[in-house]
Amino acid sequence: MFKLNVSKSFMLFFNFLLGGILICSCNKQEQSTKVLQPYDPAKPVTIQKFTPDSGGVSTQMIIYGENFGTDTSQIKVFVNDKPAPVIGSSGTAIYALVPSRAGIGPVKIVVGAKGSSKEVVSTTNFTYIFRPAVSTLAGFTDKDGRTAIVDGPIEKAQFEEPYWLEFDQHKNIYLLEEYRGLRMIDSALTTVTTKFRTGNGWGRPRTISFNPTYDTMYLTNDADNWDELAAVIATKGDNFSRWNALIFSKQCNGGDVQPQTGDFFYNSYSNGQVFKWNRTTRTSTELYRVGDNQWEFNIQFAPSGDFALMVSRNRNYILKARYNRETRVLEQPVLFVGRINNQGYKDGVGADAMFREPHQGAFDEYDNFYVCDVFNHCIRKVTPEGIVSTFAGRPERYGYADGALRDAQFDQPNGIIYDKEQGVFYVADMKNRRIRKIATE
Repeated sequence: MFKLNVSKSFMLFFNFLLGGILICSCNKQEQSTKVLQPYDPAKPVTIQKFTPDSGGVSTQMIIYGENFGTDTSQIKVFVNDKPAPVIGSSGTAIYALVPSRAGIGPVKIVVGAKGSSKEVVSTTNFTYIFRPAVSTLAGFTDKDGRTAIVDGPIEKAQFEEPYWLEFDQHKNIYLLEEYRGLRMIDSALTTVTTKFRTGNGWGRPRTISFNPTYDTMYLTNDADNWDELAAVIATKGDNFSRWNALIFSKQCNGGDVQPQTGDFFYNSYSNGQVFKWNRTTRTSTELYRVGDNQWEFNIQFAPSGDFALMVSRNRNYILKARYNRETRVLEQPVLFVGRINNQGYKDGVGADAMFREPHQGAFDEYDNFYVCDVFNHCIRKVTPEGIVSTFAGRPERYGYADGALRDAQFDQPNGIIYDKEQGVFYVADMKNRRIRKIATE
């Protein structure tokens, strides 16, 4: 979804420009009865120039020329073949917004209805400029650092400890707050609501995942005993506003759904077990144990479903497990990146890299994995080849600051998701009590 952000000053300028063109084009007849010339299919459409010639997403551009007409429903503008929203036209000047990821290329205008339209392409290129940055989407604290759970318009909403994030198919954002419950930010990013609170045995929510059709949500739970809740489900039929018990197990740190088959896998901290849930028999099968007792880890599938990463928070490493499509199980994992039980901060390759309590990660379209490095207070990037680098934040320096990727500050970021269509990450910045936004395009 392209979100318009038109400055008042620029609109005033364009209105002034439009008014000037109106005055110049009028004769001595009454201006109120005079209309601008419509598009004339018998005449050529021309581009004289456009300004500015560079900028980022939503840059406010004016294209000067002839025979554009004033009916914006019949005007299409493209920057390097990417559609640009058209805001207005005077007939000789079009006001448009630069689309995201436009790259470098000419400006093209198509005017007229199908069958009588004309196309013109500029002789010079527009240069798209992008500067990745961290900003704040929602949440705030008072002067003493206090906050609360507050629903409503996003600019007034507040969070206490946002912990884990997940998109549905419509890009609504579901988030867990540790020990508190499930909340949602609508896809328009305008409203925050609470779906349900913790209680009745669901006391420490850990992860969220959806089945392939997005009508069932799995929420894991960390409980002390084998006969307590490990996972519950919420359904679309109930608008995800209440949960039902599903699996009873001990100390579940997380689970995830294979995105094509819908197979659900979860773990237990107690002995490092990985389980597969059988939907037909409603029973679990232990597949294997990943290591010593009390290894806190979660399971996160790549969008392809070909593999899952197992992120061990308290042992500071990440494992990789292949998904066998014939047997429909996650195979025994192998070390991918990080040093087992050795925390710190170091970019590097494979076991040479170091983390300090990694948690939720998000895959981009190239299988790069961006993981919250909680107590290094930054976001790390892990390539498919196991190369670890620092993506955003100031390593080992917690705080709150928006800005360029490496100037920004986080305080124990825990959750992250990625919108590949918009090129945007959202981060659950737990101790800052905010949801942060990283624009990368």
